[in-house]
Amino acid sequence: MRLIGLAVIERLQEKTMTRRLLLGFSLLLATGCAPATNTPAQDVTWAAYQVCRTRTGTNVVVTQVSPDGRYAWIAPDRGTRVPEFETCMREEVAKAPRPQAVTAAVPPPRARKTITGPIDKPEWKVGSEWVYRYESPSEGGTFTWRLNRIENLANEPHYVIKAGSREMFYRVADRGFTKETLNGRTLREVSPSAAWRSVTFPLRVGLLWDMKYSETRPTEQRTDNIERRCLAEKEESITVPAGTFDTIRIDCWNSRTGAWASTAWYSPEVTHMVKEEFALRTGRTSRELLMFRLK
Repeated sequence: MRLIGLAVIERLQEKTMTRRLLLGFSLLLATGCAPATNTPAQDVTWAAYQVCRTRTGTNVVVTQVSPDGRYAWIAPDRGTRVPEFETCMREEVAKAPRPQAVTAAVPPPRARKTITGPIDKPEWKVGSEWVYRYESPSEGGTFTWRLNRIENLANEPHYVIKAGSREMFYRVADRGFTKETLNGRTLREVSPSAAWRSVTFPLRVGLLWDMKYSETRPTEQRTDNIERRCLAEKEESITVPAGTFDTIRIDCWNSRTGAWASTAWYSPEVTHMVKEEFALRTGRTSRELLMFRLK
């Protein structure tokens, strides 16, 4: 089992109908200090929080501070002076004396795996995890994708990915997306089944594929007819919080209008995307890998 990347302090909690819960975390200070009851970095962050909560009048609540000073916060909505609070936190931490670092063993750098030819479809194993952070015009946070089980849909085995109360079904044969549920209720489903494929194998630069499917959202009583064309554009080295990876960049666009739809960077080492950018009705959204664990 491998563990690569950045430990996530707190996972994004699910939205509810009555309240939107926002989760944020900021890297304010990194030290090599040995843990105590509180590390110096934790003391600095907690002191800054006391100052900034009073100064900005926010109702942001810091829920946890990691030994290196990173903190997780929650707020009921975005009308709680969040930008002022985070600016104040950065300023207060910057004013604090930096604790003297203690010499510690430095782990060896992760050996990068280069792309040497066409990428075959990997076999995912139950228990594998990928943790991402995301940002959109209206919110941001983190989420964990965990391969929970393999289940048959219409006599086809599917990987079932859990993210909180959500489950996403991908056909084992080709990694095609079939449907997404929330607490057992279908949020969206594509027809023909598994017609939506963010990556096609064996993957190589220059590979082009088309998709044409209907996406039904029962809770919204809406069905969209979607046509996409995707191109494995080029090999690209990309750095995200989990590290630097050799990837193949995949660009997709609307086949009817030519409008850009998404860009993704697939890493054979991660067996998944390390970064994605895509267009939604609310605007451009992105997510990038924080850590991953493969079984």
